[in-house]
Amino acid sequence: WKSMVKKLYPETIDYQRYFARFSSRVGATTFVVIFFGSNIVKHLGWRTGALATPMIMALMGAPFFFMILSSSGQLDDPSRLAVIVSVGAIQSMLSKATKNALFDPTTQMAYIPLDEESKVKGKAAIDVLGSRFGKSGGALLQQALVLHFGTIAAAAPVVTGVLYTVLGAWLTAAARLSVLFEDKRAAKTA
Repeated sequence: WKSMVKKLYPETIDYQRYFARFSSRVGATTFVVIFFGSNIVKHLGWRTGALATPMIMALMGAPFFFMILSSSGQLDDPSRLAVIVSVGAIQSMLSKATKNALFDPTTQMAYIPLDEESKVKGKAAIDVLGSRFGKSGGALLQQALVLHFGTIAAAAPVVTGVLYTVLGAWLTAAARLSVLFEDKRAAKTA
């Protein structure tokens, strides 16, 4: 998406202005999602809060990747590119907002029913190993795709496949964790 923003706004100042506006919109969207998000977890449960981020990413990613994959090399058309960038911005904005407002809190809530030792070990494993391996693995994959395909836009079919594979694993893991979370919580309150 960022490569397409760069193509739409080739001048550095225009590119920076776009991302300044985008950052402000992400903040405003996150505020709104946090406002409603607390009620989502409260009324619909931990599982819904945990599944919201990957579901938003999957649902909003579909039109974005469909437009890229169906553009058949017409990414030089400014109006088409503007639509793709707008859809990508909405997808990215909602993904970031739901991650900050729903995923991060539900992740922290998952530690609550654990004993103290499990909390410390689990948090260390996730925060240190999971986060760092995830980010460095993603960066390594992106570099490999750029080296092989020339641009990240040319690698869009592979990126789409990887994204939906990861989202499928994420949804499965969150659904399984919700069962464990509810069982632990029920045992602790009983």
